[in-house]
Amino acid sequence: MRKRQAARVLLFNSQGEILLMRFAIPQQGGGDFVFWAAPGGEIEAGETGSEAARREIVEELGLDLAVEGPIWIDHNSFVYRGELQDNTDFYFRAECEREAPRLIGLTTEELEIMKEIRWWTPEEIDRADQAQEKIFPVDLAGWVKELLGQR
Repeated sequence: MRKRQAARVLLFNSQGEILLMRFAIPQQGGGDFVFWAAPGGEIEAGETGSEAARREIVEELGLDLAVEGPIWIDHNSFVYRGELQDNTDFYFRAECEREAPRLIGLTTEELEIMKEIRWWTPEEIDRADQAQEKIFPVDLAGWVKELLGQR
């Protein structure tokens, strides 16, 4: 099992929407595991979580933004390329204008798995969960409502 730490950014616009990225990860035996998650990625050696969060949104979305946090920490595990990942996600918060992000990716691998970006309201996240759309973390709608003072 590989230990992994990642920085993710809960990116909000002035309308209270959050930006999520749709990933399609190829699975052994065929097919893709498709899900939505906040932008971000692995924390590199010698890097702080906030440095990784800022680097990731520059690399993935072309945005150089201040980040706040970490505001949440989530532990999970998943299989990637046949190896079990014992993962800790550190979540940061940032804001930008609705038109600012562009899905650009940095590496060939990122460009292969990052399919689209979309702004979501907390209500849309709730409805997507009910419709079996995979969104991670599973309690994201609650987190977003709490951050926006809607609980």
